[in-house]
Amino acid sequence: MLRSTASALRSSQSVLTMALALATTVSAGAADLNTQTAELYDLQAAFHRYASVHDPINGDSPAVIDQRIEAMLSLWTEDGILGLHVGSALDGTYAGRGDLLSDCPAPSASPGNRGTLCTFFKYVAGSFKATNRFVSLAPSYKTHFDVFGNTSSVYFECHYFNVAPDLTGKPLWTAASHVVFQGNARKENGRWLFSYADAPAAGVPVP
Repeated sequence: MLRSTASALRSSQSVLTMALALATTVSAGAADLNTQTAELYDLQAAFHRYASVHDPINGDSPAVIDQRIEAMLSLWTEDGILGLHVGSALDGTYAGRGDLLSDCPAPSASPGNRGTLCTFFKYVAGSFKATNRFVSLAPSYKTHFDVFGNTSSVYFECHYFNVAPDLTGKPLWTAASHVVFQGNARKENGRWLFSYADAPAAGVPVP
């Protein structure tokens, strides 16, 4: 009887230990997923920050715009690709990160190879043109990430508004453009970076 009781006790303890180990593993996995998702939200926030004008009253200087472009490029992998599909004359594929000093050609005539990501941000993206004073806003309920190890799907929207001052000094808040970012991110050396984006025009952000 004593042996039976001791055996049952050991069995119960073993089951409890296994349950606690499983709970700890699940909890650690959930915590890691939360961490990765939070980092991806930070990456997306940085995209909007660099895509937005820093001086809405006077407009950004060429030097500040270059700094914003460099910061934007730092959010992408070296082999990053962006496909623009908004119905413009410069729709097409922009491949490779590039850089302002040595790899930022003007857009080519070939939709299959318009240039680098630097080409896109310097010559095509309206938010980096000196004459524009755009801010990029995103409905949080449309933003979504699915993490799979060191890769993640990415979806968010960029709704650009012209915030140049009107005659009374108040921002115009005029709608400028609306674009979807649907693609992927990859974690390299402990940091999430965009690796691919398909960018069609965005509709009304209905929940």
